[in-house]
Amino acid sequence: MQETVNTAQMRGLLIFCFSVCAYTCFAQALVVRNAVDLHPVEGAVIRTLNGGGSCLSDARGRCLLSGVGGSDTLVISHVSYAMRTMVARDAWDAGGEVHLLPRAVPLAEFVVSANRFREPTEDLAERVEVIDARDIAFLDQPTTGDLLQNAGTVFVQKSQMGGGSPVIRGFEASRILLVVDGVRMNNAIYRAGHLQDIMTVDQQTVDRIEVISGPASVVYGSDALGGVIHMITRAAPFLDSAGTQIGGSALVRHATANNERTAHVDLSISRKRFSSFTSITASRFGDLRQGRVRQADQPRFGERAFYVERSDGLDRVVVNADPDVQVGTAYDQLDVMEKLRWRTGASTVHQINLQLSTSSDVPRYDRLSEATIGADGSIVPAHAEWYYGPQRRFLAAYGLELSRSRWSDQARITPSFQHVVQSRHNRAWGSSRLGHRVEEVDVWGFNAEFEKRLARHEVRYGLEGYHNAVSSKAERTDINTGAVSYLTTRYPNGGSSMSTAAAFVTHTFEAGKRWILSDGLRFNHVGLDATFADENDFQFLNGRLRQRHEAFNWRLAAVYSPDTTWRLTALLNTGFRAPNVDDLAKVFDSAPGRVVVPNPALRPERTLNAEIGVNKVMGGRHSIQLTAFHTWFSDALVVRPFQQNGRDSLLYDDVMSAVTALTNAGKALITGANAAITVSLKDHLSWSNSITYTYGRVITGDGQVPLDHIPPVYGRSAVELFVKRAKLEAYVLFNGWKRLRDYSDSGEDNLQYATPAGMPAWITYNVRGSWSLAPWVSLQLAVENIADRNYRTFASGVSAPGRNVQMSARFTF
Repeated sequence: MQETVNTAQMRGLLIFCFSVCAYTCFAQALVVRNAVDLHPVEGAVIRTLNGGGSCLSDARGRCLLSGVGGSDTLVISHVSYAMRTMVARDAWDAGGEVHLLPRAVPLAEFVVSANRFREPTEDLAERVEVIDARDIAFLDQPTTGDLLQNAGTVFVQKSQMGGGSPVIRGFEASRILLVVDGVRMNNAIYRAGHLQDIMTVDQQTVDRIEVISGPASVVYGSDALGGVIHMITRAAPFLDSAGTQIGGSALVRHATANNERTAHVDLSISRKRFSSFTSITASRFGDLRQGRVRQADQPRFGERAFYVERSDGLDRVVVNADPDVQVGTAYDQLDVMEKLRWRTGASTVHQINLQLSTSSDVPRYDRLSEATIGADGSIVPAHAEWYYGPQRRFLAAYGLELSRSRWSDQARITPSFQHVVQSRHNRAWGSSRLGHRVEEVDVWGFNAEFEKRLARHEVRYGLEGYHNAVSSKAERTDINTGAVSYLTTRYPNGGSSMSTAAAFVTHTFEAGKRWILSDGLRFNHVGLDATFADENDFQFLNGRLRQRHEAFNWRLAAVYSPDTTWRLTALLNTGFRAPNVDDLAKVFDSAPGRVVVPNPALRPERTLNAEIGVNKVMGGRHSIQLTAFHTWFSDALVVRPFQQNGRDSLLYDDVMSAVTALTNAGKALITGANAAITVSLKDHLSWSNSITYTYGRVITGDGQVPLDHIPPVYGRSAVELFVKRAKLEAYVLFNGWKRLRDYSDSGEDNLQYATPAGMPAWITYNVRGSWSLAPWVSLQLAVENIADRNYRTFASGVSAPGRNVQMSARFTF
């Protein structure tokens, strides 16, 4: 009897062991990779055709699929990749790797910028364009401004090579909002002219860029008149199991047009409850060579005929041996980032986000190229020196992410601190007096955002507050004797501050299967204080200036989807921008012979925007997107002739200058449209196109005059070829004419840097390719502006690169 029991127990044990062994033997670890760059694909679903099992790939592309036989058929799917079917045995023979080709038209896409939390783009009435990590790596541009321009997402103006001022729907600089990791970059001294601060965000650390076109003041408050550029930086993922994973990447890049040399390295450390991401990027840019092929009627447009050197105590004009080399554009840049994340529970994540960007001196090329012809026919430069000092941006932010609390399904709380340093240094031709103007801004910020889902309703609400403290100093130094003398500060020398406080709520309602309705409301309060204590010079507004503004912003939107291939959108919303310290209290020369002085009577700018959109997807392979908008712009700030203490001109920086000031122009209108068409010719071949048109006018008593910052027609067309381990792209970038009649007389459009007829139309032909030699190494080669076309983008004071050969190597470990 005992023997029978033991035999039965043994038999049961053997059956159990055999079952476990069989299960384990047929539990296959598969790795899903992008067929082009061989990087892991997260979020891919692998299932058997007979429904026997399924799994989801993790951040390393790994997926453990159990109960699969060698003859079973596997189906691998992902919203951003073409579906693939294959026999399981073929996957095992390939070392357990499955390669997917990217889709030209993703089945679905999610964004976080529109309402601060993740949601599908198909639920949004706003136009949101995404440049993801894959596109960023492939475009491989030297700066974030160059990345935006080459992606065709926005128009970008440049006053010097070290910069890039994005334009969205005719709004630029302080009228669009820059956001990095949920923290607004716009501060109290963001100017209304042309702004170069986007250069301080290292594209090597950016995981994705989301561009919202149109007012976004309900969610983001002041400054978001034209739209929002939200840059979301990379973070190391948490592991699903115990252990430590260490990885990283390195990049070296060289470009011929400016002799660029860039080196980048990043390191990721991942554990189940802790992760760290560290990044360092260093770049050195030489003087930029412009294109040699010019229009027949402008054979010398943009030439750099001279530059200035100082020897024996005198400024001397030096004839440029190669006028196509824009001497005075070179600079260096260094960017460092550290992001730490740790879990303290199933629903709590903490984050420390540290970012530092600094540069060498950045020459102000447009000013250095200005000159007149003397009576004897000699060149007389306007400036011997003009440069920005090192532009520094430091960000320290703490993030607290909560889920499944009583008051919200998700919550994000982010206190932050930013320290920004900017300076301007200039010396007139023949003068020994070098002026120094230095501005420092400390910004303390607080964001609290919450999301709650109730049946078919989604409610998102939050609080936001920022405080800016501005310090402005100036002095003039005699470069011969070292003597220091008085110089007017750019901003009030008694100090200035600006504070904002806001509360907002947005609501989305799924009204059946076809309709999505949404609305939102925000209250804004903005306060500004400035102290003028100028006893030595013009004595503008001596004493204390105080302004307080409030605004309500609202949004109404509807999305109608009659089926899965059509989407119709309608949007009505408002925008708001309060005058900041730069608008209200600045003294500067906007152009030679023109000085802008403070105007204490400024009021906030406001917009009312209406837009409609149509999206059509055909066969899951082709897509058409059309958007048309009209914006009513009230109390627009424009530069107009002005008088200060009864004077219409004054001597500023040794130049007799006409007095102007920012004023509320009354009313303006902006209308435009955007179209994007993507055609998937085959699974591995696609054709994408985009074009944007904008028209803007200021309404005056005598009719209408051009509004500044309105770009010409611009767009991009590209053919992409995906093959195993490689991607090739041939594309064109183009701009239409900006005729003289369409230039604003405010000076912001920089007519002096254009031709007598305006800024000519242009087109460039470009090709780039990437080759993945192995999962850990890839090479890239690009030839930009193949025809070596000479051109400038509208309002730019520096010519664009000529033919540019760009080479890079990327290593991952």
